[in-house]
Amino acid sequence: MTEREMQQHIATLQRWLSGAWRRLGDPALTPFDKRELRNQMKQTDLALRQCFALLSERKSAQRTQAKADVRAFVKPDLRFLA
Repeated sequence: MTEREMQQHIATLQRWLSGAWRRLGDPALTPFDKRELRNQMKQTDLALRQCFALLSERKSAQRTQAKADVRAFVKPDLRFLA
């Protein structure tokens, strides 16, 4: 999954959770429906956290790789002959 797809997936999950919170306040929902909705919200929240963790891991790996690519200043070995 590319970073762009991951961002889209995260946005989709966030929109779904936002709508679920609004729907949870609906007085027409039965207690069973509310319980099922809360269970789905927990599953979605878990998926969202996993996506955030994966995205964070990828970004930290990219930063580590970028740091490794940059040459660090190394003191040259110089010998003075007298």
